[in-house]
Amino acid sequence: MTTPEESRTRRPTALEVATQWARLPPEHLRVALEHLELELRREHARESARERHLASLERERTASASALEAARMREEHVTERARIAAQDRKDQRAHQLYAGGLVAGFVLAAGMLAGSVIVGLDGRQWLAGLLAGPGLIALPVVFVLRRSDRPAARPRPLPPPTFPERLPDDRPA
Repeated sequence: MTTPEESRTRRPTALEVATQWARLPPEHLRVALEHLELELRREHARESARERHLASLERERTASASALEAARMREEHVTERARIAAQDRKDQRAHQLYAGGLVAGFVLAAGMLAGSVIVGLDGRQWLAGLLAGPGLIALPVVFVLRRSDRPAARPRPLPPPTFPERLPDDRPA
């Protein structure tokens, strides 16, 4: 059973109330059953309120979790859009640089070829040959492809180390 301290701190259950009323004479049974029914209704109402409260807490937790997920998704979307915009600007700059090199290479090649023809018709064939020679191909390649295929332009690999068989201070044994 319950101790006196426990009975003061908590409400009795319906079974405890029924056992207390069962000790009464039979004529009071009707009153005991009415009180038992009231107590059962109160317990049911308390349980229902508790369940509704727990359900609302769960809904709030779910709503806050979905709000956090939505905020995270928005942040990822904004970050992705910023990354795409930066990549677009980078691609646009690269395209402008490539197009500028293409135009500069064409103008340079056309100018060198036109200058070669004009100088050649003027009677200076050696200068026309210089203008229409390898420079006519090499300079536009530098502008258009943005690279030089000259071996001197590439970094030279270091020669492998050589180890002499004998150092100057070594004497045969």
